[in-house]
Amino acid sequence: MFPLSSLVLLLTATWVAIATDISTRLLYESPSGLFLEGIAVRSSGQLLLTSVVSPTLYTLDPTSSNPTLDEVYTFPNATSLNGIVEYAPDTFALVVSSLSTTEVATPLDSIVIYSISFPSTSSNQPIITPAARIPSSTMTNGISAHPADPSLILAADSHLGVAWEVNTLTGAVCIALHDAALEPGLTAPWPGLGINGLRAHTSASNLFLYFAHSRASPWPKVDGVFGVYDDFVFDEEGRAWVTLSSGAVQMFAPSIQNEKEWVQQTVAGDPKGGGILDGATACAFGRDTKTLYVTTSKGRVVVIDTAAEISKSNDSNQKVEGRSAKPSRDEF
Repeated sequence: MFPLSSLVLLLTATWVAIATDISTRLLYESPSGLFLEGIAVRSSGQLLLTSVVSPTLYTLDPTSSNPTLDEVYTFPNATSLNGIVEYAPDTFALVVSSLSTTEVATPLDSIVIYSISFPSTSSNQPIITPAARIPSSTMTNGISAHPADPSLILAADSHLGVAWEVNTLTGAVCIALHDAALEPGLTAPWPGLGINGLRAHTSASNLFLYFAHSRASPWPKVDGVFGVYDDFVFDEEGRAWVTLSSGAVQMFAPSIQNEKEWVQQTVAGDPKGGGILDGATACAFGRDTKTLYVTTSKGRVVVIDTAAEISKSNDSNQKVEGRSAKPSRDEF
């Protein structure tokens, strides 16, 4: 087991005007503008896509000259799919719910974590089983695999301000972390989201839980931030690539001078809004670990070539200090 050494709040950052322009292209755009929420990449390289306004899990082949959004499975008695993550080879955990984009909260006892397992890389017909139910949650959002235990996943509750630990084998659910830093706050406007994306990440044999916070008026107060931080993913070098709803992807990297500080730069899009990344929601690396796929609320899938030369963390970029929160348990 890995001790939870610290938890870093990625939103405590100031937008940096200096941007690194790297190759970005539109891979797919939904004719209906379907709100795309979550993304994961199969071992075959095919993308799995979710939508908060549809109970259908979709797949898309990024190698196709004319990619289409194809149905994998439609969940009965559900209206919305949220976070998705691979927690075992070609096996994914998925948040399924009766979320309404117009109501204040999802009904209690309507959120289920499903396991989606593909028997072969060439198959688009998965084995689908309910793994766990989270009865007290009304907004389970981003989810993460657990580096120390492949049977566990961590799930962000954007309303309660907790990180759930879910055992995909037994269905057991418990609170792994509860802290005020994860909560939306009393003044947060509808839909009142706090913790959003989260990732468990190991460094020097320690397990760190990183999260993005989507409060419209960030805590602590941050000047110059446009839009909302949504989801993120780590690359092989330990850098976090974060989607910004206003239309950008920003990169956070540990400072060379001080490992407790992070430096930040906008690498694609415009934090002030517009462009093909407008409404960016989630991101995932392809199997080549260099191609970043980004989903948007406008129905787009955008490709970013991160193999392009990106300046290393240095003092000319904005420094970001991590914020620590105490875990509810000594270990995960």
